[in-house]
Amino acid sequence: MRYLYFQPKKMKIKSIVLIGITATLLALPSCKKDKEDSSTKEYLSGTLSFSMPSYVQKGEEFTLTPSGLKNPGTGSAQDVGYYWTTTFSSEKDTTKLDTDPNGDGSFKFTTPSKVGEFSVSCIAFASNYYTTSNTAAFCVVDPAIDSTISGVYSGKEEIFIDPRDGNSYYTTTFGGKTWMKNNLYYSKSGISYDSSSAVDPIFGRMYTWHDAMSACPEGWHLPSEAEYVALATELAPEGTKFSEKANFNGVAGGMMVNAKLLGSRMWEYWPQVTITNKSGFSALPIGYATLTADNPKFTGENNYAMFWTSDSEDDEMALCRYIYVKQNDVLVRKADKGSFFASVRCVKD
Repeated sequence: MRYLYFQPKKMKIKSIVLIGITATLLALPSCKKDKEDSSTKEYLSGTLSFSMPSYVQKGEEFTLTPSGLKNPGTGSAQDVGYYWTTTFSSEKDTTKLDTDPNGDGSFKFTTPSKVGEFSVSCIAFASNYYTTSNTAAFCVVDPAIDSTISGVYSGKEEIFIDPRDGNSYYTTTFGGKTWMKNNLYYSKSGISYDSSSAVDPIFGRMYTWHDAMSACPEGWHLPSEAEYVALATELAPEGTKFSEKANFNGVAGGMMVNAKLLGSRMWEYWPQVTITNKSGFSALPIGYATLTADNPKFTGENNYAMFWTSDSEDDEMALCRYIYVKQNDVLVRKADKGSFFASVRCVKD
């Protein structure tokens, strides 16, 4: 799982900046020699790492286990001690001494009971060596209206409950069609954004085209190019004609929602784009993912909203409709059916 480092002034979706950078806490050299100790310390061998999801639920329990370091003097990982700190507690928790031959330095904790940005830090130490640290930032999320994300749903929308798993979806009727307002998050297929399942109800899951074709519940389906054309036509000035496999110019703002994630705007302001969400479609800039070396790589967060259509181009490629933050157009592209992951919106039969 990736580590994230948040910049409060430009928060948006929290995977825009990589954290997990191992920082060695250096003692600045003095201009004068220390009379008691003129020797130069060395660094612990290796890179300190531990795994923490980017998004978690309130009150969720975790056990973090450090790895990657050895004591250069003995060549043993057991001769390294660890202590942990968090931004939601003033306590320092020493989980292992460097003189203790047992234990692995694991840290058990429960996430805060309120939404927000937090971090957890691990500091490794051993006698006569500089300490080494690593910090992972994470968001505590809650799918309730106006909790983690605001400005998307009014609470007055019609709600559809998926009988397969009990997941609920807000809906909007526009141009004679009923669409889901939030991205599908059926967990039997697809992947979680940034591999963090806690955010599924908020961002939805991402699917390959093959999975998307069967992901919608009974009575709903993956929309076709023709259905996206009809939606865009309803948003355009009277007399405008759009075609399949062509861009829908000037209507993206009618499908975008001016949402805020933990108080920060998700779609960056651009003067070319006036966000009205006239259709109620409520597109969020979640981005997309591509499969690389058997692992998904998440890309385009804060810039793109990407949706599969049911239209196949050939054996390998299918069509996606997408919105780019700087353009007031609904764009179209081909994508690989088996290695490209996009969001899914379902339309009622």
